[in-house]
Amino acid sequence: MEAIASPTSPSRPVADTRARQVLNERIKVIYRYQPVLLVVNMVVAAAMVYGLWGVVASIQLVVWSCAALGTLLIRAAYFVAYRRLAREPSQPVWMRGAVVCSAASGVLWGAAGLLLFPPNALEYQLFILFILMGMGAGAVSSLTAYMPAFYIFLPIALFPIGVRLVQVNDPIHVALGVMTFAYLGALSFFGRTINRTITESLSLRFENIDLVRELSEQRDEAERANVAKSKFLAAASHDLRQPLHALTLFTSALDDRIKYPEVRKIVDNISASVRALEKLFNALLDISRLDAGVLQPEIRHFRLQDVLYRLVNDYVADAEAKRLTLTCQPRDLVVRSDPALLERILRNYVSNAIRYTDKGEVSITCAPLADAVRIDVSDTGIGIASPHHREIFNEFHQLGNPERDRTKGLGLGLAIVDRVARLLNHSVSVDSAPGAGSRFSVTVPLGDAAQIAHETPAEVAGASHDLTGLCAVVVDDEINVRDGMRILLEQWGCDVIVAGSEDEAVAAVREAGRVPDVALVDYRLRDERTGAHAIERLRSEFGLAISVLFTLRILQRILFLLE
Repeated sequence: MEAIASPTSPSRPVADTRARQVLNERIKVIYRYQPVLLVVNMVVAAAMVYGLWGVVASIQLVVWSCAALGTLLIRAAYFVAYRRLAREPSQPVWMRGAVVCSAASGVLWGAAGLLLFPPNALEYQLFILFILMGMGAGAVSSLTAYMPAFYIFLPIALFPIGVRLVQVNDPIHVALGVMTFAYLGALSFFGRTINRTITESLSLRFENIDLVRELSEQRDEAERANVAKSKFLAAASHDLRQPLHALTLFTSALDDRIKYPEVRKIVDNISASVRALEKLFNALLDISRLDAGVLQPEIRHFRLQDVLYRLVNDYVADAEAKRLTLTCQPRDLVVRSDPALLERILRNYVSNAIRYTDKGEVSITCAPLADAVRIDVSDTGIGIASPHHREIFNEFHQLGNPERDRTKGLGLGLAIVDRVARLLNHSVSVDSAPGAGSRFSVTVPLGDAAQIAHETPAEVAGASHDLTGLCAVVVDDEINVRDGMRILLEQWGCDVIVAGSEDEAVAAVREAGRVPDVALVDYRLRDERTGAHAIERLRSEFGLAISVLFTLRILQRILFLLE
């Protein structure tokens, strides 16, 4: 038995809405066929009158023809009104209209079976019967979408001629009459079956539409949640990095004070763990920044060999530690890209190549193209099967690391490469096979040497290896970072002034009576102020050019100064 939802059931409004949608579509089907039905009715009526002319009395044919014309005009007028005025097909006026039009048509054809029935002319009787059966068959396809219209047309159109045939009271006519009634019953059965199929099909259609809409809404909601998460992490990346940054400073300061070998081993392990944590944490935050769209590239023209030389210098020690040869064949080429982001792509390539190569070499080469250059990082490592060439650019996808050994990375390097390349509109590719090594490539547009900006970074100008006596002001609103920087710089012989804001920095510098040589400034400060504001304030207050380092990258810069 079909379950009936209670009035308080939450599914009742949905069921009512679905039923209304299905009914609307069924009424639409009825009116959709009206133009074709009007033409067919007119042609068949004219053909029947023409065929019976001279057999049936002319007055009967004329009266019936006028009735047929009037019926067709009424149906046509109702169809035009429906097309112009109907906003919801299932409104009672249009439902009643469909039934009335079907009843009028049924009366017209039923009357033909009585008024135009020629006595003693079996062939013409069969002619009329053939036409009426054809009209009944047509109703199965045109009216079964709305059964009231079908049920009122079919018996009115066919029942009269069936009765008239039986009334002749001879075997052939009685047989024809019984066949007409049987045909009427068969059409009713098939009409009901077709109606059920149409209703179920429409109901399933709207269920699918609702399901697709619901899935789309859930997908959009999931995407919005993912973007919100990414934006939150991107916006909070500064605050999230600060404690880790302070920990790095403290471990660096501690490392310089350790004198006992057994303690140094512990500190070395702590430092290694901190470095690993910082790499993984930075990778996660970088993915979030890229997904959130907050990272904007700074496209400019620069010499490619500067980036490649820096890569070799940074990774040659890692390669030598694994007894690998790291080679570079740079070309004197100018490219157009974001140098920092392009370097990030190449660093991930080189880092992966060294990690997954146990013997042989890692090489960096350039292949000039028509208006671009393809930078290749090749290795003689384990290689990658072709089915995995696309998968390795997904997050957390690693080959040869089922135990998820964190020393082998987190599986985000190539995911970052893929996102950065799309951000820069650079194409990346991989050519690899198991046991045959790998070649990872990125294609970069060629640039214009005349547009290279010749700038000397303020932070490295006049850099000296000896920091003794250097006066540094540290501006950071995180007290742990300030303390870590102060301890580390004092160990290197610097005179350090610390402050939590630009006002405190100006006051502290005045109190110290010495203009600092370098400012180590956090980019995000209190009260929506930035490091740029603090730098401008210091320079305007003391009228001197102060070299600037942002504390978020301070360790990298200081190590560069000490090389």
